Amino acid sequence: MILLFPTELEAAPFRAICPDVEVVVCGVGMAQTAACVARLLADGHRSFLLAGIAGAYDQTLAKGEVVAVAEERVAGMPQQFDRAYKTSILPDGLRVVRSNTVSACGAEACGADVENMEGAALFALCEEFGAECCEVRAISNRVGEPREEWDVPTALESLAHAVQQIISRP
Repeated sequence: MILLFPTELEAAPFRAICPDVEVVVCGVGMAQTAACVARLLADGHRSFLLAGIAGAYDQTLAKGEVVAVAEERVAGMPQQFDRAYKTSILPDGLRVVRSNTVSACGAEACGADVENMEGAALFALCEEFGAECCEVRAISNRVGEPREEWDVPTALESLAHAVQQIISRP
């Protein structure tokens, strides 16, 4: 399984506790993620875990909580083009959520629990090419909250430990 993180900031805490595990920094946003995953698919990889931070629409999600994304939508698509992309793997022991993939923070929830900037690209490519994927996100903020109120350090530490547990399961 290829471990994808959008940024080195998100990957660094995991690298610190699992220095021998290879990770790929895919970049921020749908375009960079799609390009990275397309290259990895072309190289023959067929299983991916995307891990990063997310903003929560759902007020019951705590900052630092790690969730498993079951469904991704691209926020803001016209209704006739709106569709849900489903994951093929759900890690055990995590709350399951629906997510919007956004280009800018603060899109309407439209039934989503969290928002991120990369997930739909991964899910769409894996669906198209018959690859397996899963996505986990650590809550760093509430959608619409000022950046200075985000708790990125707590989210990143929780994320690193959750990914460590996921990859160590048989």
